[in-house]
Amino acid sequence: MASDLKMLKAQLNPHFLFNTLNNIYVLSLENSPKTPKSIEKLSKILDHVLFRCNTKYVSLSSEIELLENYIELEKLRYDDRLQINFNNHIEQDGKIAPLILLSLVENAFKHGAGEDSVSPKIDIDFYNTDIQFKFIISNTIAVEPDQIERTAIDLKNIKKQLNLTYPNRFELRINTLPKLFTVTVQIKNN
Repeated sequence: MASDLKMLKAQLNPHFLFNTLNNIYVLSLENSPKTPKSIEKLSKILDHVLFRCNTKYVSLSSEIELLENYIELEKLRYDDRLQINFNNHIEQDGKIAPLILLSLVENAFKHGAGEDSVSPKIDIDFYNTDIQFKFIISNTIAVEPDQIERTAIDLKNIKKQLNLTYPNRFELRINTLPKLFTVTVQIKNN
């Protein structure tokens, strides 16, 4: 089980790193004031992924910070047409398996914002109580629902990681509507 989790964690999208480094390079050529902040956010992401995810669980607040840094770096690739709503309804901090949420956010950018050239939108909502953790992410899609491959490898890996970490304690729902793709993860807290 530990080796399976380690393998799943190692699947951080290398395209994100490549694109981010290219974006920061362009910012540096332009002497943009965004350059230092972008480097800082990338540094925090790498620190989290490489050094802070070596345990079965990490704090929910650190995962949320990881997502905020990731989103800020992804925004560099888009102009003002990308709309992101990030809503935190956390009543208390908790523990969560690392990088599951990052994989879902990566998917929203990759298959949503990256393919929707008109007006991409991503909505992210977090909830955490004594009873359960709930994460909902929705993104616009440019293709019709019947053209989406529902068994994408990314979602299979996320489900596998959830099964390994939260056996019989989670629910993963995928909902495809015209122009909208939504993933909901619910995890029962002990």
